[in-house]
Amino acid sequence: MTGVKIKVKFFAYFRELFGAREKELVVEKGTTLAQLLHKIIETPQQENELLVGGQLKPQVVIMINGTVVPPEALDSRQLEDHSVVAVFPMMGGG
Repeated sequence: MTGVKIKVKFFAYFRELFGAREKELVVEKGTTLAQLLHKIIETPQQENELLVGGQLKPQVVIMINGTVVPPEALDSRQLEDHSVVAVFPMMGGG
């Protein structure tokens, strides 16, 4: 297996939900963002907060190296070595 080192950072209430500010993982080369999300989900509560019907919830934002990844690209976006994936709730304001 050719390993790809990934850092996943959690923001706001996702820090408490996942019990960490960040996690480092080694995944197989060619792993997609959707596959990574399924890998980091360890409890039904985590799954319920991130996904609905197997798809990313609209109020969840995922970024790779500072760039927002649209939900429709999660299945096709492959992770590269040393990528930083950020998981955070949609920010509201007004």
